[in-house]
Amino acid sequence: MTIAVDAPVRPARPTTGEASNELNRAARAAGLSVSPMPDMDRPREYVDLGKVTPETAAELARLIRSGMRRAYRTVDGLQAVCQAHGLAIPDLSVQDGKIDLGDVSVETADRLACLLGAPPQPESRLDLNEWTEAHKVMDRLSCAFKTATRGGFIDLYFHPDCLRCDTDAAISLGSIPVKTARRLVNALQFGA
Repeated sequence: MTIAVDAPVRPARPTTGEASNELNRAARAAGLSVSPMPDMDRPREYVDLGKVTPETAAELARLIRSGMRRAYRTVDGLQAVCQAHGLAIPDLSVQDGKIDLGDVSVETADRLACLLGAPPQPESRLDLNEWTEAHKVMDRLSCAFKTATRGGFIDLYFHPDCLRCDTDAAISLGSIPVKTARRLVNALQFGA
């Protein structure tokens, strides 16, 4: 006896013609004068938008931003809660559909770890800018972040202080999905 099992149907990648038509319908519905068509040189790889007026480009940018409203609101909420806690996280932004947390001082990363539920450093006189101590801060922050955001992942990278660049040590917090960023906001607002 043979049992046939249907594999889940995955939507096929649209052809450039289909993608052009879909974009054209959406642009017309939004009142944009864009003329998408398959690229003449590489018709199977790219969609050419044709000539776009500055007004159309500005409106297209506005529509994209309004579609990303949730991400921008999350950044605003994260900035507000960080300011309320005295955390200096100056480079919060939306990049590639994610929330980019930017670079922070090792002290700020340590404070963030504590706010997210990590135990404080055992000895407060340690130099957190030292390589080993900074990596301990990163480990604590990573664990606390994962717990506070219910499984969220944060990709940390340590930048030691640089005499040539005259910059202090910093930790790059990387980018996180909007959903994880919203969980981070809630954890900071209401306690981890």
